[in-house]
Amino acid sequence: VVGGVGYLMNGRRRRSLTAVTVVAPHIVWVLPTVVLLWAGAGVSGASPFSTSAGGLRGWLALPGGGGFWRLDLQAGSSGWLLAFLGTCVAVTSFVATRRLIDENGFRSWQGAAAITALLGLVMAVASAAPGLRDVYELLAQTAIGAPLRESSRFLALWLVWAAPTAAIGAKSLADRSSSALPAVLLALIVLTSVPSWWGIDGTLEPVQYPRSWSDVRSRIAEAPGTVVALPWSEYPTISFANGRQVLNPLAQYLGGDVITSYDPRLDPAVRSQEQVDPRAVAVDDLVESLRTGSAPDSGVDPDFGSDLAKMGVRWVVLAHEENWMTYRAIESDPNLQLEFSGPGIDLYSVRDWIGPGVGPDGQSRTLERIWPPVYRTSGEKGTVLNMAGAPGWVQGFVTPTDISPDGRLVLQGNSSLLWFWPAGILLVADLAVLTVAVWSLRRRKVEFGTFLALSGDRG
Repeated sequence: VVGGVGYLMNGRRRRSLTAVTVVAPHIVWVLPTVVLLWAGAGVSGASPFSTSAGGLRGWLALPGGGGFWRLDLQAGSSGWLLAFLGTCVAVTSFVATRRLIDENGFRSWQGAAAITALLGLVMAVASAAPGLRDVYELLAQTAIGAPLRESSRFLALWLVWAAPTAAIGAKSLADRSSSALPAVLLALIVLTSVPSWWGIDGTLEPVQYPRSWSDVRSRIAEAPGTVVALPWSEYPTISFANGRQVLNPLAQYLGGDVITSYDPRLDPAVRSQEQVDPRAVAVDDLVESLRTGSAPDSGVDPDFGSDLAKMGVRWVVLAHEENWMTYRAIESDPNLQLEFSGPGIDLYSVRDWIGPGVGPDGQSRTLERIWPPVYRTSGEKGTVLNMAGAPGWVQGFVTPTDISPDGRLVLQGNSSLLWFWPAGILLVADLAVLTVAVWSLRRRKVEFGTFLALSGDRG
């Protein structure tokens, strides 16, 4: 948005340079997003995350920073206080903006900033406005538009401009009036904004992981292998985080190859894994069967451990968090062995695990990661490797791999080298952007040094 405004506001001679400046930085996220969607990652639409603007109060609150899609997590003022604050910010900001553009011209930086702020406000309401929300929903499901999903984030573009201009506008109104009304209005604005002074109200706090989690991580590090993380939830509530709902921390905390749910469960009737790991789809069914078998008198034997062994899973971690009791059937699973039980977490090993890869003869094959997108394996054609299958993996230099029905990688050649070819394109793109950035900074450094020297002379 900022770059687009700069492109339109610049003269024709500088538009080419502006276009490069706008496009280049976005390559580092657009290309990976394209690769992820091409490889099979799903993206939920914008409708569940649309800006909250219900009723007159909701719409009036937007200019004041309201509209977060989860009202229970809206920081600062709320209700009619926020609506009043938003109205005052919009009015006083408009007064100042009009004055600044009159004084400096439409093509000044003030004009460009005002247009950027207005576009930010429009994009923030686009997901909630009738007639625009359907178009915004379609845009958010594309590779380029995927990061636009939570449209309320665009309010930042508006607030960066509205906050200082609201103060300028309030002073301008006070200077024009001989009554005490502007002063009273300013006092009301300050009073209604008090809850917002503390930012996000202290909702971000550092959390110390339990010692038992560290013990589990150490056990797995000593004998690496694929891990299934339970509870099977993308956003479970975590007890040692004061019961807050967070992105499941097990995958990042344990490291290595961890299969975990990335289904936001926006629609319980529809399964949607927002990741490039087709194994999660298979585990979805296994977990459902396991939890059914955990119900009293269900009479169901899910055979969970045996199925995980067939998928190449070596470990199962059960954190005693959200609904963990519904997974108690694994305690009596003959194919799972309890290796560690500590406060709040259990670690099970899968008895029939063969190895990191399984050859056509059913015997173990090695799999060594040299670099994140590069592996070495002793497997030959027909070997199934216990890693997430996805298009783009190549054996040797030209032999593409295949994907097994349960989502693992299947070798189609005999080379020991295995690599993900899109990573090469992403690396070249990142290096190109870095080179341009360094060149630009070095060029600007000279100009900025001259500016500082001139400023020093004036001082």
